[in-house]
Amino acid sequence: MKQHTLSKTAERIYWLGRYLERAESTARLVNVNGNLLIDLPRRIPLAWTSLIDIMGTRAHFNELYDTPDERNVVRYLTADQNHPGSLIVSLSMARENARTIREIMPRVAFEYINDLYLYAKDRASGTMSRSRTSDMMDGVMRRVQHIAGFLSGTMVHGDTWSFLRIGEFLERADMTTRIIDVRSVDVLEQTDGLEPYSQLQWRSVLRSLHALQAYQLAVQEPIQQPLVQQFLFKNHELPRSVTYCTSRIRSSLRSLPRNQKPLAAINRVIRFLEAVDVAVLKGPELHTFIDNCQRHFAHIDREIDRTYFHARLRVASQAQAQ
Repeated sequence: MKQHTLSKTAERIYWLGRYLERAESTARLVNVNGNLLIDLPRRIPLAWTSLIDIMGTRAHFNELYDTPDERNVVRYLTADQNHPGSLIVSLSMARENARTIREIMPRVAFEYINDLYLYAKDRASGTMSRSRTSDMMDGVMRRVQHIAGFLSGTMVHGDTWSFLRIGEFLERADMTTRIIDVRSVDVLEQTDGLEPYSQLQWRSVLRSLHALQAYQLAVQEPIQQPLVQQFLFKNHELPRSVTYCTSRIRSSLRSLPRNQKPLAAINRVIRFLEAVDVAVLKGPELHTFIDNCQRHFAHIDREIDRTYFHARLRVASQAQAQ
């Protein structure tokens, strides 16, 4: 197989991993936020706009919608074709990438991914009640997890598998930091009489990452911000912690050829994480730390892209320049 074909295959399976992870994370965020609002008093200022902030798309949302209410935010995050990060667009892109690499995956894998897209597309059409939205998000999460488990148990764990895992864990690490960043703005403590509910906010962070039960088993302490931050950034055994994700990216990169620059990039972020006591970070310091994490993740993505996906085009352009 030609090097160009290998590069395109690697790129597509890398983005398949990212899009599937992005779809599952979006579904979980929408579901958890709906449940959190049910648990809190109606006067609480926590709103659906926090989900847009997690995605970093507030300006884009404001261009498309007049009011950031529940109906508009849920539509923007799930069904809006004009939003590149919406659930339905992520699944459409996952399906397209899977379609072009069917020869390297078990044939039924594309059918599962296509069925997932059709399931979401059918249920995202029309007006959605909160209960219908919750059912849809549950269905998307179950199907993505089924696909991930099926691929893990049936694919050859070679180079293509490594690219799938790198995409998955890079997307997951980025989303974990985004959730902590936005949810760490403790609006509950800014409102008189709502201090007793502050634990619910950090409980929602753990639920957003499917990590509540894991926290209770591993930490065995009441839910509070310093312990949650330490758990989600530094725990070596939690599949959604930043430390776990970065260690898995490094393990996958080690199995690939020409890995010097991507490995150097992931090693820098691992050393950066190890050097910071995240439990004591609050407010602007925490936000700055998370911004630096996300810059590291963007740099890793660029190094992977330059090394494996567009290396041939770069060499050709350099030759022409000479």
